[in-house]
Amino acid sequence: MSDEPVLTTHRDVAFDPETYVTMYYSRVTCEEGDMLTFFLDCLKNAFKSGEISGMKLLDIGTGPVLHTAFCAAPWFEEITLSDFDQNNLDFLQKWKDGKISHMGPVFAYLSETNEKGMEVDKRQDELRRKIQHIVHSDVTLPNPLVSTPVDGVVFDAITSSLCLEAASITIEDYVKTVRNLSSLLKPGGHLVITGVLEETFYRIGDVRFKCTYISKDQVQDIYQKEGFEIVRLKDLKETCSSPKYLGEYSDYQNAYVMIAKKVQQ
Repeated sequence: MSDEPVLTTHRDVAFDPETYVTMYYSRVTCEEGDMLTFFLDCLKNAFKSGEISGMKLLDIGTGPVLHTAFCAAPWFEEITLSDFDQNNLDFLQKWKDGKISHMGPVFAYLSETNEKGMEVDKRQDELRRKIQHIVHSDVTLPNPLVSTPVDGVVFDAITSSLCLEAASITIEDYVKTVRNLSSLLKPGGHLVITGVLEETFYRIGDVRFKCTYISKDQVQDIYQKEGFEIVRLKDLKETCSSPKYLGEYSDYQNAYVMIAKKVQQ
């Protein structure tokens, strides 16, 4: 591994799905302050009541990971996964086709805490069945799903995990991605967003990817100005006295999970 990792963007360097999963999703520690455990618990709680539900769900910027779709799957009939990088789309397709085993510890943790009581294998089968499309997306475009089989579809709910801050560099870019995402969501529909705060990079192997440095107040202000009511926003520092930071892997200072409802066209 080089002493000075390359600092770049997702448009300039292809994503490495296997390395990313190994670095960030290969184990669930359940330690207080662990970011992954925080995300998983918040996502489980976001969907457990069935309040966020409907026919069509879009997961934007899925990457090679499926924990968000896994949590949402019981409450939707048709799921679209999407990402900018073709390596991630190929990886997701292999999982759907049963060619690779993936995220076992994460799925096991979510199944153990699932009030529906379904076994992990059955829940994976359910998710595979409900995934109808795996498509290219670009949240920097006014229509992020242009020229795909779901171009023109308006979704009942949209989920996104660690995507928007990585897809943009400036706050102005970030605002545009929120606006673009909103165009895909029906009025009254829900967003469930997982993100990091005050981060400038995260690392995959020898590559450091740039991110938008954004605060919690800025996140809330942007979504409200773009026509969303923030139903709930919980951040990692609220849950513990000492968050577990990732050191050389990332310089984030906090993390959050937000549920927001679209209240304006």
